Amino acid sequence: MRRALFPFLLLFLIGPATAQSGTPKAGGVEVMGIAISGNRTTKARIILRELVVFEGDSLSHEVLYQRLERSRQNLMNTGLFNTVSVSPLYLDQGHVMVEVTVNERWYLWPAIIFDLADPNFNTWWLTRDFDRVNYGLYLYRYNLRGRNETGYIKAQFGYTRQFALRYKVPNLTRDQRWGISAGLSYEEQSEITTGTVENIRTLIREPAGSNREQWKSDVEMTLRRSHDIRHTWRLRYTQAEARDTIIQRALDYFDGPAKETRFFTLGYSFIWDRRDFRAFPRRGHYQEARIDRYGLGLLDIASPDITTLYATSKRWLHLHEKWTLGLSARGKYTFGTPPYFVQEGLGYGHYVRGYEYNVIDGEHFVLGKANLIFQLIKPRTYRVEHIPLEAFRTVYFALYLDLYSDLGHVWDSRYAAQNFLANRWVNGNGIGLDLVTSYDQVLRAEYSVNDQGEHGFFLHFTQPF
Repeated sequence: MRRALFPFLLLFLIGPATAQSGTPKAGGVEVMGIAISGNRTTKARIILRELVVFEGDSLSHEVLYQRLERSRQNLMNTGLFNTVSVSPLYLDQGHVMVEVTVNERWYLWPAIIFDLADPNFNTWWLTRDFDRVNYGLYLYRYNLRGRNETGYIKAQFGYTRQFALRYKVPNLTRDQRWGISAGLSYEEQSEITTGTVENIRTLIREPAGSNREQWKSDVEMTLRRSHDIRHTWRLRYTQAEARDTIIQRALDYFDGPAKETRFFTLGYSFIWDRRDFRAFPRRGHYQEARIDRYGLGLLDIASPDITTLYATSKRWLHLHEKWTLGLSARGKYTFGTPPYFVQEGLGYGHYVRGYEYNVIDGEHFVLGKANLIFQLIKPRTYRVEHIPLEAFRTVYFALYLDLYSDLGHVWDSRYAAQNFLANRWVNGNGIGLDLVTSYDQVLRAEYSVNDQGEHGFFLHFTQPF
């Protein structure tokens, strides 16, 4: 148990990382105004919402430069811009204008779907089975009406057929604090995971049609009182139906012999986000707490009747110009016994590196990660003038070396007898290269060794944690 507490205690003893600024000038200044340029689509009020410096402020030079840098980070983290400059223009020794210059991204994306159905690339590569690939098309429209609204429609075929649409309005009210998001989806799948044996998924395929059909709809309300803190309330409706072959193989898939489930989920999340660059942070911290209640007693059929608690804490400590220490700890606890349809341990969204081929089912888990990151190629922005569209002329590139160690534990009261990795600590260590490029794309190439002595080369397409 001491090993479980250590990552959490270390995170909170170190405390949040603090932003650094350049050497300030003596004295103070008054901000006389803010000038914005480069925003052909984005409304000025969307940009002003992210600034932490305002007309009329009287600030020391040190505080001014800190706020200018934080404003630049806030604007970059909206995902609306390729580059952002927030600079002071001195009118005299005591008065300054703030100049905000943005280079906007391309906002209409007819994106091709080529998605692997397995938990990660490495699991798919074992079979290289193209029947286990999803393909189709997204049509995204970012920054609708210049107000940072997002809408998309999705048509996906292949391993999982899915049709979905969603619309998000983050600035619903005049003060830009309240937002709303709503979505609807339908999917059908011929191959279903019904359990794990030796921590390898047991799959059942229906060659003539679908093994499971599922409908989902949800609505979320968000409150952003300050730049860094968000509250979210959500209501989700789920309805699913499985074939007899699934229920016969997995008696606890829904609820006993039930072939159908229908339920509402009510949830709340709190997020405190002070990362410098969300795609690949090197300074700051991120905290999240979430609670979800599955089954409200309204229109329920074989509902899960569980409550889950989830929490995560992450820190990025900028040790040196080229060195960053990243630490994270997360955990999930489930009140009640979840049916297999909604239970999740480690091996999907959360995993110990070195165990990418394994799934560890269970009701509860904890997971700690430590990353020592060395900057091989400093983040750079290039202009490629011969590209015809302005939104693609700015190219971003950075490369990092990453040394890491992960530690996790899953508590499982039902499937542990047939899965040797449950109810024990698992550890993985390794070294990797992290490529970060334009439009927040991250490619990680890692070589990992786990505590079973297994080792291998793994590819991932997200930040380390």
